[in-house]
Amino acid sequence: MSSKQEKKSKDLQLYHTKKVLDKLRKKRGFHTELVSVYIPHDRKISDVTNHLKNEVSESQNIKSKLTRKNVLDSIASLLGQLKNINEVPENGLVMFSGAIPQNNTPGTEKNELYIINPPEKVITFRYRCASEFYLEPLEEMLSPKETYGLIVVGRAEAAVGFIRGTQIEIIREFTSGIHGKFSAGGQSQRRFERLIEEGEKAFYRRISEDVNKLYLDMDDLEGIFIGGPGQSKDKFVNDESLDYRLREKIIDVVDLGYGGSEGIRALVDRVKDKIANVKYIKEKEVMDRFYKEISNDTGMAVYGQTEVQKALNIGAVDLLILSEKLDTYKVTVECANCGYQEHRITKESDLDKLESSIQEEVCPECSSNSFSISDTISLIEELGAIAETVGTEVVIISPQTESGEALYSTFGGIVGILRFKLTY
Repeated sequence: MSSKQEKKSKDLQLYHTKKVLDKLRKKRGFHTELVSVYIPHDRKISDVTNHLKNEVSESQNIKSKLTRKNVLDSIASLLGQLKNINEVPENGLVMFSGAIPQNNTPGTEKNELYIINPPEKVITFRYRCASEFYLEPLEEMLSPKETYGLIVVGRAEAAVGFIRGTQIEIIREFTSGIHGKFSAGGQSQRRFERLIEEGEKAFYRRISEDVNKLYLDMDDLEGIFIGGPGQSKDKFVNDESLDYRLREKIIDVVDLGYGGSEGIRALVDRVKDKIANVKYIKEKEVMDRFYKEISNDTGMAVYGQTEVQKALNIGAVDLLILSEKLDTYKVTVECANCGYQEHRITKESDLDKLESSIQEEVCPECSSNSFSISDTISLIEELGAIAETVGTEVVIISPQTESGEALYSTFGGIVGILRFKLTY
């Protein structure tokens, strides 16, 4: 598999996993009837099956007849799926099975089964039976890992922050209160120069004290970048008041035109090649590439659902860029009596309302009341599926950045970079 295909698959997989997690967070059982299983790659299927069979024996002791039945059904559903699996995938496997009430009345429970290929390796086998699904390990896999400290130091002001995932955050700002240079000569000038020097040292140490407290608590801190104008940043680094554990994490010290909070984003831009693994940088580079095509009027950029989908269907899209904020779904409505089908477009927030209204409708072909939803797919997944068939790379952009918000608000959340110019 090519690196482009891996990237494409990973973005779509992460999106799908996030959507499933959103759904699972809302699931609740009346009792401890929801089973969660995390299986590492090196765990034999036979070992997992034996563990679940032991749980079946233990569950026979549950006093409540209904709870016992629901737990046994949940485990049986998992055992049924495991029969079809010969080997655990490389990243492991995550399975959820549980009796989900269809309303607030006991006895209306319906077993639901979810199987997820995790985005990262499952390290430890876990079996959990509770009134809700055990989602923390999966949520941890989806949380951004790489964090880099950002320190910008000028003579008059400084700022401390970090970049993680799609987020750049300024967590502390400082002003030095140091006087300007004194122009008089003699002893007065030397005295003021000494006072200024002492003030600078006190300023740098005040910054270091806060940095030590803030960064030493970050378990996922990969490295630190320091920037600023003139000699201020170098004096700060050479002051040695920064904790030795943090000094070891300094990756680069760079010159900037200004200090303080304004310098944080400038610092990120200067060191972007060294933090290319951060999602913020990846997304910005993708959007910059699209904007370049637009601004140069190359004819190699396309945007809007209709135009992008048309280009995608003929294999003309090299890179499909979608906003994670897209909440449009295509719903297939089907008549169980005559097989009539139609499609409806709706927002995610209106899915439940649409399902309720369809139950009241009759089929326009045979007038039966067997009209119901047979399939629901998000626009992202539908376009992603088309992209897979034509070898198009897919990038899903978070709306949390400026470029990500512009993708959604200005271009409707759907754009593409073409392989060749379109003539129609």
